[in-house]
Amino acid sequence: MAARRGDIEQLEDLLRLNEEDAMRAAQVVVVEVERPAAAPPSGAASLPHLLDGVTSNEGDSMLHVVAACGDADEFLRCARMIHSGKSGLLVARNKRGDTPLHCAAAAGNAKMISCLVDLAADSGEMTVAEFLRLRNHCGETALHQAVRAASKASVDLLMSEDSELACIPREGQEGASPLYLAISLGELGIARHLIDTSQGNLSCSGPDGRNVLHAAVSRGQALRMLVEWLKDVTVDVEGESGRLISVPLVSHLANQRDKQTGSTPLHLAASLAGWPYEWLITRWYPHVWSRPYPATRPLLDAKICCLYQPDNKGMYPIHIAAMNGNLLLVKILLQRCPDCATLRDAKGRTFLHVAVEEEKYTVVQYACRTPEFSLILNVQDNEGDTALHRAVEVGNLTVFNYLFRNPLVRLDVPNKKGHRPLDVSWSKIPPWITYQGNARSVIQISLALLGAPCGESRADLFRNKHVSARDDQKDSKYLTSASQTIGIVSALVATVTFASAFTLPGSYYQSSSDGIPGTPILAGSYTFDAFMLSDALAFVSSCLATFNLVFATPSKDISIRNKFIVISNNLVRSSVRSLVVAFALGLHLVLAPLDHSHAITGAVWVIISASMLYGHSEPWLLLCVANMARARLGGIRKPVWVCVLKAFDALLSHFWPFILIFILPAIWRIKVHHTKAS
Repeated sequence: MAARRGDIEQLEDLLRLNEEDAMRAAQVVVVEVERPAAAPPSGAASLPHLLDGVTSNEGDSMLHVVAACGDADEFLRCARMIHSGKSGLLVARNKRGDTPLHCAAAAGNAKMISCLVDLAADSGEMTVAEFLRLRNHCGETALHQAVRAASKASVDLLMSEDSELACIPREGQEGASPLYLAISLGELGIARHLIDTSQGNLSCSGPDGRNVLHAAVSRGQALRMLVEWLKDVTVDVEGESGRLISVPLVSHLANQRDKQTGSTPLHLAASLAGWPYEWLITRWYPHVWSRPYPATRPLLDAKICCLYQPDNKGMYPIHIAAMNGNLLLVKILLQRCPDCATLRDAKGRTFLHVAVEEEKYTVVQYACRTPEFSLILNVQDNEGDTALHRAVEVGNLTVFNYLFRNPLVRLDVPNKKGHRPLDVSWSKIPPWITYQGNARSVIQISLALLGAPCGESRADLFRNKHVSARDDQKDSKYLTSASQTIGIVSALVATVTFASAFTLPGSYYQSSSDGIPGTPILAGSYTFDAFMLSDALAFVSSCLATFNLVFATPSKDISIRNKFIVISNNLVRSSVRSLVVAFALGLHLVLAPLDHSHAITGAVWVIISASMLYGHSEPWLLLCVANMARARLGGIRKPVWVCVLKAFDALLSHFWPFILIFILPAIWRIKVHHTKAS
């Protein structure tokens, strides 16, 4: 506590007390002839122990503690007194490898740094430069700690004593330089101060082969400012002839790759759009995280040829930008160097292949709609796959749509296995049990309607080799689970509709003076007839669905069970639609007579109508196929009409209850009206 408070008087008393104990212990004489010598009293070693280590967790000596706790005069006197007691503590290290100078710099104690430097100079055990360049276990000097503390006074003091401190680590050494550390921490003021103080003679290296440009890419305006600060700095590098040549430092750094992935700073800038919530962070905190384009332009201006620098996987910045869906950067790179579109990675993929595989549909859309990139639409990778092969493999309907609707995209290109896009679609569809609105099914239908050819192998051999075989046990579990879900829903619908048939909206007549007792008050209107019909349809459909499940249970034949369950599923969907309509009609019956309820009634109908579209995507998907076919064929041809008719058929199969509910009561009322008129 005395060292932490800088209480020199108490510290002197403690040291004097321990020194006296040590002297008394040294005067004790123990005569022991045959027995081993006893350990000296603990007081004999108390003074060195007191100075060497006072914290068990960090392993700090008393000089570490004093150096970190302050730089007022009392702390400086304490440091001198401790050094006079044991000068070796000046270079003592704690468990992190820090010397007292590291601790003083980390706390931003500039006066303490000056005091320790003076003590080192007076001791003569090492030069001041050697003392300042002592590194901890992380390879950091005291200058690194001063940068972390953002203390310009400490930086100035250290640099004035040794201007070469900013050059650590040197070329070929591991670790982060002070400049790299300042940029990565966002301390741009300290970074500029280091550059000005060292006059550009400083290290720009970072861990794992990275440099300051790698660190500056994701630090707001740091990259632009750093490039401006270093624009006049040059560095000597070895040329092709083996002679040293002087090149701009920024150009040299822009072309450097890290050791782990081989990424240049431009690779990192191209990947910024792939981080979660990138759009939010770059807009709200531009000083913390720059947008991808501002982070890219200084690098392109510094050295345009870094566009042609691949990483360890052979991927160029254009691939990274496409992989992360950075459409703006893709456009910029292609505008700067249009031939980047033809660059291929180690797998032979263009940026279009990568965008398709990562499902970045905006990049795919741009490539398909730009005539200049028509040459890469059918480029094959090392496996012989075109972008369309990869789109069918991925199964993303939006990505497939942009490729398929372009008439320049060929449907008949085989890959190395001899598989064309239609073959790939067949191999990717789940066997036997599948939802017709599944994206993979829609892709296969689209290819077949436009006459996409199959591969060069026999259908039976292809099916046995590439199409997944049915797993009866797995299918049985699936059907059991589906039947349980359908059974629960059908039972609930039947219960609700049965109860609503006898608790009609508007209640019943109670006496003969108003009408026939026990009959519905609202009976006779079109809305009431439609309500009763929708309720009856919902009840009957749910009951039939339950009966079908009962018939399906005893059968062990998967195909028979599937047949009954499909029928039950369609009946349950019809019952639910009818139930929703019955609910809307019931509300309409109750609220319609009120003048102020028209808005509420209208809102109810809008909500109900919108809910009817949920879960019924087959007609919409078929219309999308028709639109794709129209775009590819350049007009409305036979395949387009086929898709439109199939969409209309799907629409009728889904919404036939609505025709019965709303048309039959109208026909009945017209017939009654004509009967009465005649």
